[in-house]
Amino acid sequence: MLGKIRGLRVMVVAATAVTLACAGSAAYAASNSTSVIVKGPDHQRLTFVVSPGGSHTFALPAANDPIRIDLDSVSTNGGIQTPSEVFSALINVDANHAGASWIGTNSDGSQTASSTIKGVNITNLVCGSSCVIASLDMSNVTQRTVVLRANAATSSIREKYVVNIWY
Repeated sequence: MLGKIRGLRVMVVAATAVTLACAGSAAYAASNSTSVIVKGPDHQRLTFVVSPGGSHTFALPAANDPIRIDLDSVSTNGGIQTPSEVFSALINVDANHAGASWIGTNSDGSQTASSTIKGVNITNLVCGSSCVIASLDMSNVTQRTVVLRANAATSSIREKYVVNIWY
């Protein structure tokens, strides 16, 4: 009987210790948590056509987080384009509109990182080592706009672009 009481006492002490530890951890987590729960998809999809030498300007979402832009020049020739027909960028526009910085991945897989301190070119759809079909450039930091420009020297047809913006 005495052994059963001791065993019960050990179980009660252990259960109390676990309960206090969990309560303490929950209180700590509740008071020090900086997590933000995002509900719903934070995504925009744009589709537009750009003529050779033309451009299309669009605004980035007013997010205080990095924004990912995936671009695709939709192929209509039924084949595969080399280099790729996709290009992308990760862009952060400062909340105070002082500037923007980015990492751009060109359609040949090469990457560049820069900011508006050094220039405006973010990423490019390329057709070789020194051949640019289209470029995504920072247009206006205050208005959070970027512009996709088609190069008149290397584009001969109107191109359809699909742009996915994740934020």
